[in-house]
Amino acid sequence: MDDQKPVYTPASFEKRTAAWMGIAYVLMLLFILNFTLFTGGRQLPGTFPLFLVPVSVALAVVLIHRLRSKTLPGGVAGAALGLIVCAAGVFFGLALGVPALLAALGA
Repeated sequence: MDDQKPVYTPASFEKRTAAWMGIAYVLMLLFILNFTLFTGGRQLPGTFPLFLVPVSVALAVVLIHRLRSKTLPGGVAGAALGLIVCAAGVFFGLALGVPALLAALGA
């Protein structure tokens, strides 16, 4: 009989980053649901662009990690283009979503 234990293999960096992104989305959805429940059915119109922020940040983190470990297929040029797109996603997500969120919250 073979008494060897299976070797533990941790999740890849990309999978762990995706898990943290998922946690951010769950927290956002919980906020929306609780807001709707505790305010008598009020909604948060115009806040959907905020959902662009977690995926943009997660993609930027993965791009930087792959660039540092030299495993990015596009090299530095691909990383630069990807990071520009991620920065645009974060900027537009916040620029369009935060004013709508503040208006919906009555601030």
